[in-house]
Amino acid sequence: MGKRFNKYFPYLFVIGEMIVLTVIFFISIYIAEGKMVLEKSYLLLLSIYLAVWPLISYLNKDYKIGRAVSYYNTFKKAFFSVFIFISVISIVWVFSEAQSLERHFLTALVLLLFLWLTIYRVSVHLVLDKYREFGGNIRYAIILGNDDLGSKLFDTLKKKSHYGIRCLGFYGDQGNNSGTHPYLGSFSDFIKADLDKVDHIYVSERAPKYVLERAIEIGENSLKRVKLLPEFKTEAIKNFVLRRYDVIPVIDVNNLPLDAKVNTFVKRAFDLVFAAIVVVFLLSWMYPLFGLIIKLESKGPILFKQLRHGKGNAPFYCYKFRTMIENSEADFTWASKNDPRVTKFGAFLRKTSLDEFPQFFNVLIGNMSIVGPRPHPLSLNKTYESKVEKYAKRHAYKPGVTGLAQAMGYRGEITDYYQMSSRVRLDRFYLQNWSFVLDVKIIFLTVYALMKGQKLAY
Repeated sequence: MGKRFNKYFPYLFVIGEMIVLTVIFFISIYIAEGKMVLEKSYLLLLSIYLAVWPLISYLNKDYKIGRAVSYYNTFKKAFFSVFIFISVISIVWVFSEAQSLERHFLTALVLLLFLWLTIYRVSVHLVLDKYREFGGNIRYAIILGNDDLGSKLFDTLKKKSHYGIRCLGFYGDQGNNSGTHPYLGSFSDFIKADLDKVDHIYVSERAPKYVLERAIEIGENSLKRVKLLPEFKTEAIKNFVLRRYDVIPVIDVNNLPLDAKVNTFVKRAFDLVFAAIVVVFLLSWMYPLFGLIIKLESKGPILFKQLRHGKGNAPFYCYKFRTMIENSEADFTWASKNDPRVTKFGAFLRKTSLDEFPQFFNVLIGNMSIVGPRPHPLSLNKTYESKVEKYAKRHAYKPGVTGLAQAMGYRGEITDYYQMSSRVRLDRFYLQNWSFVLDVKIIFLTVYALMKGQKLAY
C-alpha cells in the first residue's frame, strides 16, 4: 500500500494543483471582463500557464511533504513556487502578443494564485497528516540502543502519530529495558533479525560501532533509511545545520532562519515589492511637498543622513527627512522631549514617524529591510556593545525600517541600560524566530501603534 501511495501521490498532487490553477485562471477572466471569454491572447497564456507550472512544481519537489515538516515550511515552499511561476509568466507576457491582456486580469490572477495555491498546499498537508495518523502511508521503524535517546524518540513517534512512523521496538542491552517499551532483543539478535518489514533504522550514538556499521550495511543493501540519534542536546540549540568537510562531519549550532537562501530570497522579494509601492505611491509626492516645507522652515538639506551599522557591522548612510535645525550634536545626542533643535514641522514628522519614510530608499538600495532590528548611530553602538550581552547578534542581518522592538513600543530616546537590553533581547528573538508571517505581523503592529499614537515619538 505504501509503495502504491508513493507512486501515485505525486501525480494526484499535481493534477489537483492543475485543477486549482485552471479554476483560478477562469475566475480571473471573469473578474476582469465581467463575463467568461476566451480570446486568442488568453488561450496562448493558458497553454503556457499549464505547461510551466508542472515543471516548476517537479523541479522544486513540491509533492514531497515530509513526515516531520511544519505547516509553515509548506506555506513557505508554496510561496516560493508561486513567486517563480509568476516571474516566468510575467516575462512571457512582456515578450509576447499577450501584452494586450487586461491588467485587472493579471492582478486578480497573481493575488488568487498566492492565496488559493497556498491554501491548497496546506490543506493537502493537513489531509496527509490525518491520513497517516489513521494508519495510511505508514513506515515501520526499529531503534538500536535501549537508552534514553531511543526512549525519547519512541515516545515522540507514538505521540506524533501524524508522522506516520510506527516503532516496532528496541534492540539493545536487556538491563536497560524499563518494561514500558517493546524489547526485541540484544544487538546480537539484531544482527540475525529478519528486517523485511522495517523501513527506518534509528541508531543511538551510544550503540557499539559494529552495530552502526551493520545498520549502514543493511540500509545500503536493502534500501532502508538509517538515521543516527546524536548525543548532544538539540533542544538547547534553536537552529543547527550538519555539514561535511571532506569526511569530517561539522555541525553549525548558531544558524539563523535568514541564513537559508530561500528565506533570504523571499524576504528580499517582499522588500523590493513593498518598498517600490511606497516610493511610487507615497514618497513620489511626499518628497517634493515635505522638502518644500522643510526648506522654508530652516536652512539645510531635505534629507538627514547618518552613518549607522548594518549587516555584519558594515556602516551605511541611513536616510530620514530632516526634523532639526542643523547642529553638531545630531550624531551624539538623542532628541529629547521639547528638544529646542526640533522644528515645528519636524515635530509632526517625528510624532507620525513620517520622517522615517526615506529609509524605503535604503531598502531599494539593499542596505536595509522592511522589518529587522532598528539601526542605531555608531556612537550608541559603541556605548552599549560591551555592556549588553550578545549585542552584536542584532547585526547578523540587515536593519529594518521597523522592527519587533519598535512595534512593541521600544523607540525614541534611550536613557538607561535596561531599555537597550530589552530592545536587543527582542531583536535576537526576531532573528532566531524569523518567518514571513512574523514580518507581516510586525508591519500590522507598527501601523496600529502609529494610528494609536506613541508617547516616546518626539
